Parts: sequence; C-alpha cells; structure tokens
Amino acid sequence: MKPKSRLYTLVKNWSKKPPTVIKEAGNSKLYGSATQNINQQIENWGQAQDLFFELVLETKTQLTQFVILNSLIDCPEEDVLRLFNDGIRASCYWHSYSKPTAIMIPVKCEWLINQNIQKGLQNALLNCHLPIGLINVGLINRPTTDNKITFQDSIIKLQRLGVLLHLMNFDGTQMDCELLNDHDFKYVYLSGALLRQAIPGSQCEEKLSALMKIAKKYDCKVSAGPIKLIYEKLAAEKWEVDSYFGQHIMPAMTIHQVVKLGKSTKQQTAMRSHLNKKPS
Repeated sequence: MKPKSRLYTLVKNWSKKPPTVIKEAGNSKLYGSATQNINQQIENWGQAQDLFFELVLETKTQLTQFVILNSLIDCPEEDVLRLFNDGIRASCYWHSYSKPTAIMIPVKCEWLINQNIQKGLQNALLNCHLPIGLINVGLINRPTTDNKITFQDSIIKLQRLGVLLHLMNFDGTQMDCELLNDHDFKYVYLSGALLRQAIPGSQCEEKLSALMKIAKKYDCKVSAGPIKLIYEKLAAEKWEVDSYFGQHIMPAMTIHQVVKLGKSTKQQTAMRSHLNKKPS
C-alpha cells in the first residue's frame, strides 16, 4: 500500500500547486528579428516567382538544352547577388523534382572583378551542392586591359567550382579569341540579326562563316538568338547552329512551368502551343 499512498500524495500536492504565470519577455528584439527574417523570406520568395526563364532548344531535336536567366542582363549591381542566388535556387528546385535543367546566368566583367560580388558568387556556388554542368555563367561584355588579370583570376575560380562558361555577344574580335584560347568555353552566342543579314554574297555572310569556323576550332557549340523572325530561325537551321532561343522559338517560362515541361518533343510542342494560346 505504500507505493499507492505515495503516488496519491504526489498527485494531490501537484493539483494544489498554484498555476504558473508566463510573463512576457521584456526584450522584444528577438521577436522582431524573427518577424523581420520571415518577412524577408516571403519577399524573396515573391520576387523569385516573378522570374522568367528563356528556353534554349536544340535546332535538330527541338529539345531543351538549358534555360537563360535574362533578368541579370540589365539589372543594377546591387541586385546581382540576389538574382544569382534566385537562379541557383531555381536549379535546385528543378533538381529536387528529378528534372535537372541547366541554367545559364549572364554576368558582366565589372561584377566578376568586384571583390564583394565575387565572394558572394563563390559562396552561393559552394553551398548549392548541385552536380557539375547545371550552373553555367555567360560573359556579357569583355574585360579591359586594366582589369584583365583580376578578371582572369575570377574566371579560373569559377571554373574550379564546376561552373561551365558561355561567351555571349561573340564577334570574333582579338579579345574573344584570347578568351577562347585561355579558357574552356562550352558555348558561343551569335545574334539573330547577323543570321538575318547574312544573305549570299554579303560581308555578313563572310563574317558569319568566319565565326562558325572559329567556334569549331575551339570546340565550342554555337547558340543563336534571340530569334525574332521565321527567316532567322530558318537561317539558323541552314547554318546548322547547335541551338537557338527567343520568343519565336519558345516563350519565356516561370520556374514552375519549367518543371512541368517534359523532355520529349511532343510534350514541349504541347507546352508551347498552350503558352501561345494564353492572352498577353
């Protein structure tokens, strides 16, 4: 009977114990900080939903090769890291759905030689843990003589982190050839306007032919765009460029539409017709 009586005494004493009053914390900084962080996350999530990705299709099969985050092309310097991280998060999102899609993120030389931006890009790449080949960086402009060494160092660091390089606005200049000779670029980009102007016997045709030979010499694939006219699309197929992009090829898509996009030609054609039916 002793154990029972002891248990009875404990329960009786506990029931008679006065209720504990929970006092409000005198310092509300922690609560305010947590609320601020949540609001920042919600704001970042909302901004990520506004991003649109331009699909690059292979000319022969019409299958998606990668997507381009065009928001970075004209963005101010203070938004570079945010948009770069948004691009990496998008790639992680697609990878989590077992539909890995490579993304090409355009950057400017001025950003790569900026120490703060450079460190931010490297930290974002180190923390993403994505397979090599999913994150591509496209060079929009070219370095000057003064910042060439710093730029070269930054490019090498990106390549060591598994980033694939693309050379945008390819024009066959001496600087373009030096970059192709010093670094391993996977793609070079030709403008749709050059394809349109490359009529038989013209100087543009000679230039386009020379650019194609340079790309072949350095084992680079050629992507053309943005394609704005049917004639440009036909010219791209005639010159046997590897891929092309633009509103005429495939409308820009949101992060969720890219996930829904299938790998087969039929699925991609169905998605394209569905988007074209949407009111602008």
